[in-house]
Amino acid sequence: MVISLWYNKENRMEGIDSMHSRNRLIAAVSLIILTLVLSWTYPDATPLGEQWLTAVGLPTWSNGHSGINYFSILLLLIAFTGLFLLRSSLYKHPRIIVLAAIIALLWLPANLVIGYQTVFAKGIYTLEYDKQGSSCSFKREEQWLNGSCTLTFINHGQSVDFSVMIRKEPFPNNAFLEQLDVLGDQTLHMAAHNKSSITVTFKKWVGDVETPFSGSMSGFDITVKNEVAQRHL
Repeated sequence: MVISLWYNKENRMEGIDSMHSRNRLIAAVSLIILTLVLSWTYPDATPLGEQWLTAVGLPTWSNGHSGINYFSILLLLIAFTGLFLLRSSLYKHPRIIVLAAIIALLWLPANLVIGYQTVFAKGIYTLEYDKQGSSCSFKREEQWLNGSCTLTFINHGQSVDFSVMIRKEPFPNNAFLEQLDVLGDQTLHMAAHNKSSITVTFKKWVGDVETPFSGSMSGFDITVKNEVAQRHL
């Protein structure tokens, strides 16, 4: 009888542990999926979660659009919590499965976007903007600003025509390039399934005598648009 009671107690404990593990696994998968959803950056470059926080009036940066990114910290906390719960809910091969989850978090979003752009997207929605491969430079001659911008894109779909506008300049000293709209009046073309750097020249009148005589910038955000749509990249 004592053995029977001990056996039943062990079975109950195993059942409770199994239920707790299952609950942790469900919570872990939910948090990992939530991380993927919140970090989604298509069709615009701003993550979906950051857009939601802004929509409800919550700040995402400590200093406007710079400083500490509260959203990134929140996203990391959600991801780490999900991975921790995943690790604690597994009895077999926990390290391998957690490593696979980390790889999925890093690899899956970008490749899902590329897959969608290649198969389903049309128009400007097929474009991928290479921010690090893009730059602008200029020189001032009297009251005229002469320069060029090299913009790098990857087109995952059919050929497309579009225009580009500098959206948000991270370097305040060159903010006047955004104000002058140096790119917005020119139509660009990308061939189908192609990566290309497009050089756009500009010449603009500047009335501000404090405008620098020369300069350059890179890593800037842009707005891509055509007759029917626009995207913030």
